[in-house]
Amino acid sequence: LNTVYHNTVNVGVEVKPVTDNILEENDGMAIFKLHKSAVSQTSSKVMSLVRATMDEAVSVQVENPSSPLALLPATLFRTAREMLDLFRAIIPATRGGEVASIPRTAAVLHNDSVFLAHHCLTLGLEYKDKFPLATTESEDSRGQMLRQTCMFVDMVPPFRELADRSMGDMLERQKGQLGEILGSRITLFGDSLRSNESLAEWSEAETALKAGLYHLSHLAQSWKPILSREVFSRSMGYLGDTVFAMFLYQVMKTTAISEPACQFVSALFRTAMTGVSDVVDQDTKVCREWDRFCAVGRFMDMSLADIQAALSDGVFRSVTGSELSRLIIATFDASQKRDHLLQVLASSN
Repeated sequence: LNTVYHNTVNVGVEVKPVTDNILEENDGMAIFKLHKSAVSQTSSKVMSLVRATMDEAVSVQVENPSSPLALLPATLFRTAREMLDLFRAIIPATRGGEVASIPRTAAVLHNDSVFLAHHCLTLGLEYKDKFPLATTESEDSRGQMLRQTCMFVDMVPPFRELADRSMGDMLERQKGQLGEILGSRITLFGDSLRSNESLAEWSEAETALKAGLYHLSHLAQSWKPILSREVFSRSMGYLGDTVFAMFLYQVMKTTAISEPACQFVSALFRTAMTGVSDVVDQDTKVCREWDRFCAVGRFMDMSLADIQAALSDGVFRSVTGSELSRLIIATFDASQKRDHLLQVLASSN
């Protein structure tokens, strides 16, 4: 437990992502498999030691029930459990600073916890029937007792909680850092969209987006070799949504958007979508804000006729009627066409 914690080894198997295509065969047992990821050498050695201890516990042959050796199997079983408890107690305490501040270390602790929880699910079932049974009534019944009490499944929830806490806290930290990178630079972006000329706020928004995407790219480089494909995608999708939400808020709150601003926002949103798509390996389904962000970006290039046609095609299904109405009022001058489209949206609500 005092070894270098950042050294890792690969564990698990490659699991094919579940698709919505009914023609493709999905692995129904994938949920029970340990997905391919990297864990620390420390956790790998701890699990090897736990298994070696349990192997020794079930191999003890006791001829005399009154012998002190009769206590050995139960003692070794408790020792194996205590090894796992020690890992859960010592690593967060000794590596807490690194886990809280270094994304890679937080990901390693998350994987370690998932790895140990996965083995605890079946470890008791694997060994309980290997303890020897008493052959006569006079013999000690400790073997039978160990068969009934040999379990590790009760240790699964604490390890899963540790996994959720280590990665969840890091995601919130990264979300906060994205807020610091983007927030102060785009505070006035929404108000600047009424201008017919490029302003400093537009350049600041572009610079902020580049900085945010660079931050995401740096995180992806740290996490991709460590996390399983599913956890990596969901984590990066969550942070990508943070970027999308901040820009959407600025655009949605404005009361006037000029034509040049529409063109700028459209280009800016395309850049954001390309950048986020790259960090999630094109798996845009993991971004909850993707459809909404895409719809608003497309809106900026549309005429009133295009918007009405897009409504029929379901382009704006992720945007509420009130949000779309506000965008139309902010972008287009009053006209009969605009009033008719607003009435259509009002009636649909």
